[in-house]
Amino acid sequence: MDLGIHIFVLTCLARLMPSSYFPELLKGNNMSLSVYALLTIAYTMSIGVFGLRLHERRVKLLLVLWRAIVQTVTTYLMFTVLITLVLKASPRTMIVIQFGVSLPLIVVFHYCANMIVRRIRRLRHNIRNVVIIGTDDVSIDLYGELIQGQAFRGYQVMGFFGPKEGVEIPESSKIIGDITSFFEWIKWNRPDEIYCSLPPAEYEEDVNHIIHICNERFIELFFVPNFKGYPKRHMLVRSIGDVKYIKLREEPMNSPTAKLTKRMVDVCVSGLFLCTLYPFIVLFVWLGNLITSNKGPLYFRQARTGYNGKSFYIYKFRSMKENKEADKLQATKDDPRKTPFGDFLRRSSIDELPQFINVFIGNMSIIGPRPHMEYHTDMYSALISNYMVRHLAKPGITGWAQINGCRGETKTLEEMADRVEHDIWYIENWSLLLDVEIFFKTIWQVMPGRDKQAY
Repeated sequence: MDLGIHIFVLTCLARLMPSSYFPELLKGNNMSLSVYALLTIAYTMSIGVFGLRLHERRVKLLLVLWRAIVQTVTTYLMFTVLITLVLKASPRTMIVIQFGVSLPLIVVFHYCANMIVRRIRRLRHNIRNVVIIGTDDVSIDLYGELIQGQAFRGYQVMGFFGPKEGVEIPESSKIIGDITSFFEWIKWNRPDEIYCSLPPAEYEEDVNHIIHICNERFIELFFVPNFKGYPKRHMLVRSIGDVKYIKLREEPMNSPTAKLTKRMVDVCVSGLFLCTLYPFIVLFVWLGNLITSNKGPLYFRQARTGYNGKSFYIYKFRSMKENKEADKLQATKDDPRKTPFGDFLRRSSIDELPQFINVFIGNMSIIGPRPHMEYHTDMYSALISNYMVRHLAKPGITGWAQINGCRGETKTLEEMADRVEHDIWYIENWSLLLDVEIFFKTIWQVMPGRDKQAY
């Protein structure tokens, strides 16, 4: 369908656009077959780079759309190169128009196709039949994820195999039998996937037999280790010779490529903002302070905890009267320390904008965990497990926690723990696409009247 869209748009352009735009590509009144051939080759090369991944079921809709965009961009970059090298032509107008028309059509098609597939699976078609071997807590949690958390991906759990005594499984499922009875059951049934939570050391013979059966009958087998009690992290299996080990932490933004990409985005966006809109905002805030007789410095500077626990000074437009509690006490809804104009700055989030200076000089990133006062870092690090993990990324002007409701005053320890959990999730699941999502959701959140926690 993607290739069909490309060819359809190209054909329409050949019929609708004046031939003077690309005379070297025409054969009579029709587009030369060589152009279609080059477009097909470019498309084939693009899906060779990024892959169609039609079998995947654990893909977010946003990632589906992002792949459609990247694939289309790559197709037309390769198409441009091929036309230039092979046909010695440079029909820039045609390619730009074709790209501008094809991209939205392909994105809409991918979105509609994804929605149709989800609907089909909710109607119990295109289903993957699953068996879970094991009845421990992690097996029960897995069942919940497959049926509820991943329901639109089309999983149907046929049942559990494991001990029945003292086990409480969901009412919607059943224990088919014990582990021994699995080997008789599998002779007459063929699930698509088997998830096994048995400890290999304790059930070595059974596990080896399960592996052999799955290999012989082309059944996908997944081992589900019990990591309860461990931090929620991406764990990777590594080896030293023949010895396997598990690496507990592997943050995606730790790679040199990820760091360079994130830094380039930060510098470009913050530099553009500081050179264009920021001077007018500074003038507006200065005039606002002057008109409202808000005496004091324009900027508020405070020590915050940053990357790897190092301190830095954060810059904000001053929104409060100068006071001795600024380094310890969070702002509250009706905080008497706020000035009338400062209250407006906080509600509109304009007071946060000088932090683009911190981003440009490298102390902060646009997206990341919000930096806390040093006093709060010392206090919460002693009260909340894994609190300091949030400092494995540069602090941000906005972050995953903020767009999920964890913004503003934290009145209880549970609220701060929830914020920390969101920050750690961001660090473990970072991607450039996630940053883009957070950025646009933040813009929507700060629209007038939307954010009740901005004070």
